[in-house]
Amino acid sequence: MATKKTIEAAVDYFAARSHDAWRKQFHKTNPKERALPRMRMRGGKMVDINKPWKDLDPKAKAENKVAAYAAYAALEKFPNDREKASDYVHKQWVKRNRADPSHAKALFKPYSALPEVEKDKDRAHIDQMKSALTAVGKPQALRKTAKKAVRLTVDARSAARLEAAAARLSSVLGRKITAQALLAAGVEAVLAASEASVPRARSKKKR
Repeated sequence: MATKKTIEAAVDYFAARSHDAWRKQFHKTNPKERALPRMRMRGGKMVDINKPWKDLDPKAKAENKVAAYAAYAALEKFPNDREKASDYVHKQWVKRNRADPSHAKALFKPYSALPEVEKDKDRAHIDQMKSALTAVGKPQALRKTAKKAVRLTVDARSAARLEAAAARLSSVLGRKITAQALLAAGVEAVLAASEASVPRARSKKKR
């Protein structure tokens, strides 16, 4: 369905955005707990999950990535059946969390017996992984297309300005900077800005 590199990128994208989206929603519905630790068992260790992704304990990050891989596996197994894929996501969640006493027993029911609000959390995993795969796939294709396009569309005047700018920068830095390198850097900057503007995935799972 996708290359290993794309899958790993989608997993990272999914995990980070899902966690931060969950935390934002958690703060909204539990404002008094905004600055309080929320301790959960992750990888055999009690960790505080009420932290931004960048500050999250590695074991908690690993748990988020496991959930992301489960969502990807569900898509591979049931690419055209959202409900079966969501059922698979739920079964994997149950396997990972059955020993965690912090979860309500009602959450461990079969997918078919869950209320719609809980089913929606599993469905969201499927939708978010689809979005993640799309998001990480587009920049690569865009990067190749953009680099090819700029080589074809830069006119003589722009090329001369690039050459002059490259010469000035080379003089300042004391090393050779080519006009093509400046052009590539500009393309990368635009792509980075476009990637940053991709909407974040919505809230995650049962915590």
